Amino acid sequence: MSAFGKWSTLFVAIEIPVCLLGIFFNAIVVLTILKNRYRLSAPSYLILSMAVSDFLSCSVAVPFSIVRHFKKEWPFGMAGCQAHAFTIFLLTLVSLSHLAEISAGKYLTITRSLSKQSFLSRRVVFRVITASWVLSFIFTSLPLVVWSHIYGLGGIGEICSDDQESPSPGEKAYFEIIFFCSYLLAFSVIMFSYFKIHQVSKHIVYNTFQMHLSRIAPAVAISQALLKRHRKAAMYFLTVITAFMLSWSPYAVVSLLAVLDVKTNGFVSSACGVFAKTSFFLNPILYAIISRKFRRRMVVVAPMSRRNQKLRPAFVTSVGPLAL
Repeated sequence: MSAFGKWSTLFVAIEIPVCLLGIFFNAIVVLTILKNRYRLSAPSYLILSMAVSDFLSCSVAVPFSIVRHFKKEWPFGMAGCQAHAFTIFLLTLVSLSHLAEISAGKYLTITRSLSKQSFLSRRVVFRVITASWVLSFIFTSLPLVVWSHIYGLGGIGEICSDDQESPSPGEKAYFEIIFFCSYLLAFSVIMFSYFKIHQVSKHIVYNTFQMHLSRIAPAVAISQALLKRHRKAAMYFLTVITAFMLSWSPYAVVSLLAVLDVKTNGFVSSACGVFAKTSFFLNPILYAIISRKFRRRMVVVAPMSRRNQKLRPAFVTSVGPLAL
């Protein structure tokens, strides 16, 4: 088997599980949140939007890549290639923006409204979600309107993405703006938010210690309990953010190098693009692993668990409000 054939086999071996697991687990997350929509915290709607984005990626975009592996060539024409690249790009930008918004929301909650479940109201969260989808759509639509050929086959022809090969000055400027305004900006917001969360947490711990010395025990206990709850939720999301960044960072770096006229191996570019798609099914798995409350709700919604619901009613009723 040629090197091309080996890489193609490896790629399809990754993308098929990503597609199937992503569809299943993201659907479970969406159903779980919708079933508990009356007891949701406002930030949970950002999780719902991300789950919808990941579900669409696995059910609409990834299958095109899988078919391409079996056909040994891209069978959907340039229009299909552009639609595929546009979809992946759009949904990735939506998820990335939501991760930055979740981080900023946790920072604002801990620093400005520690006693509340969330600093952001549902109305504000809905506006943020709408703005994320609209702005992401505008950003990803520009190449189709201004440079119709900017989306094309990349790497070794295994992926349809933003084609950075020999870009014009305008296209190069677009790629650089996207890299800095989406990836780096979101990463900076996330880093700043968690740095400030760490600083504020240390400050609150110090203040509660001083209050303890003054024997104001009830205030100490309340502050520590609230801080512990919000820090725990922030660490949950940090795990999800880290997984997403680890998945997409290699592809972002390779894309930037190509724009800067640094030659990269086609196999590496394709491998990074395929590896990035693993983020589509990692998120719902991480929700279940790191949040016991959410895991219990997911188990109740999952079809495989319905046979056992009558045998363990206490398991269902013991779960409190769903707040991520």
